[in-house]
Amino acid sequence: MTGRHIVRHRTKILVRLPCDTPVVDVEINPYVHVVRRQSPLPKVRQACVVVCERTAAEKTGEKLNLRLWYRKQISSSCQAEVHCSIHRDKLATLQCSSCVTLNLPVEESYYCSTSCFIKAWKKHRVSHDRAYETDRTTDEKTGRELGSCGSWHGNEFIMVEWLKVGSSKSYTPTSDDWGSILKLEVVAVDCSTGAPLAPVKVVETNAVITAPNCEPRCIIKCLLNGGNFDTKVHSSNNATFSVLSYNVLADVCATRERYSYCPTWALVWEYRRQKLVNEIIEYDADIICLQEVQSDHFESFYEPELTKHGYSVMYTKKTPVLYTANKFVTDGCATFYRRKLFKVIMKREDNVAHIAVLETLDSERFRDVPQSRICVANTHIHANSDSPDVKLFQVVRLVNVLEEIVQFHTPLLICGDLNSLPLSDPHRFIVSGRCDLVDNEIKEHLDIFNHLKMRHSLPLASAYASFSLSAGNEKPQQTMDTRAMEPLFTNFTKNFSGTLDYIFYTENSLRVEGLLNLLDRETLGPGLPSPVWPSDHIALMARFSLKPQPTRLGRQSLGSPPNSWQKTAARQVVYQQAAAAAGKFLFL
Repeated sequence: MTGRHIVRHRTKILVRLPCDTPVVDVEINPYVHVVRRQSPLPKVRQACVVVCERTAAEKTGEKLNLRLWYRKQISSSCQAEVHCSIHRDKLATLQCSSCVTLNLPVEESYYCSTSCFIKAWKKHRVSHDRAYETDRTTDEKTGRELGSCGSWHGNEFIMVEWLKVGSSKSYTPTSDDWGSILKLEVVAVDCSTGAPLAPVKVVETNAVITAPNCEPRCIIKCLLNGGNFDTKVHSSNNATFSVLSYNVLADVCATRERYSYCPTWALVWEYRRQKLVNEIIEYDADIICLQEVQSDHFESFYEPELTKHGYSVMYTKKTPVLYTANKFVTDGCATFYRRKLFKVIMKREDNVAHIAVLETLDSERFRDVPQSRICVANTHIHANSDSPDVKLFQVVRLVNVLEEIVQFHTPLLICGDLNSLPLSDPHRFIVSGRCDLVDNEIKEHLDIFNHLKMRHSLPLASAYASFSLSAGNEKPQQTMDTRAMEPLFTNFTKNFSGTLDYIFYTENSLRVEGLLNLLDRETLGPGLPSPVWPSDHIALMARFSLKPQPTRLGRQSLGSPPNSWQKTAARQVVYQQAAAAAGKFLFL
């Protein structure tokens, strides 16, 4: 009709797998879009309606994505059991191998003789061309090859069957799938009529593999407590607890560009998350300090998984957020603690750290120190190597706040990724109590430190300084920097290897009982993450015992944290003004 457009709907299904190689026990979550275009319309006005997953279809009643999962099963069949697809009363003597490659119905690929195949070829080839046109992932060279007859003679025939193994949004391969190819069929149908809206989209994977296992790491006893012991066996001294610190590598940072040496299947989140939770649970720490925990994964994975294992948690997000995969995400610090051992009685949060004061609950384990309190700080300092002044500012401010919160005999732990090397200004400030400003660039921005206390009296030391004195540590030179008394590395990639992660503790109230053994570069390949280790950092873990308190102090007391924090908050404006004057954003 004049002046009106005839609208035709063209629908296409887009499917992308996280990677081509599935792994046993690792969930496959395909990315699926059903795209509907309207034509003819001017190019600038073409509309594209995208429907993802079942939820949109259920709301509109218009479209539904059905996902069917199959496992390829290949067997051989003797000649006597296979009949010609043209002459059903005759036995087959050859098979079209191109039909097998294109996943066409196998029963149509058998012929009783060469002449039978030649006579049927013109009609038979149509199915090849149709399959090639449907699946444009086949390259041109392969397409030409599939255009030929591709016949195969023999006394046995390849029998290809696709066994249906699932019909849900995702699929987790089992040991039965090992070595087999999987196939995903996505069908878009009209919910009201049941009619298909587009050709079926078929995606095949590589053969299913199994994940490699890592050598378990163990706690090495320190000083006179010779020998190794399992991470799950506690010391005979009841007043002991263990602390784990681990930068788990947020998924938004785990890109192919940055970690090209890691196989794609080992870099995807579904694979790494399984490795991470298995590793963390195996360490069995009483307190777990995680850094770079992506916000959406905290809610959907870390919190529910670790809650099942008896932990409670506090989580602090960083700013700013990043828009990715149709959502806003950021990362942050998460501190988990055994709910049967501790409860949080005070906490303090900012953008790069949070502080929790824990009170012990287990009267049996901590019977020698009733009502004991432990202060734990979990931090992830600014990463930009061009801003050493920002790193130092954040570390000094954190220690200033801690010094105001805790009394001299209150056990204190600082765990995290300082993004600073051993003997750098932030490291020296923590372990020596003062700052010598060895970095010349920091001296150019001294104004931002005018309102900070550049000394502290906390008796802080690095837990891993005791590692070279540990029994069973036969080759400390392979894993320790004996000058800095820190590990040779905690972050290991193709472009960088060095120590950025630490566990600091107060020597007057805590004693190091054992440390998680370190790794050496030779066993890690080109870098981390890898199929064996899921992060670009390695986990650090220490076991501590609480030293007896002076009897004259009686029950432990804290300072006046609310007042101290209010004072610190009041100084925030001054800090930011100084930072602005120096042209810096301090990420507070």
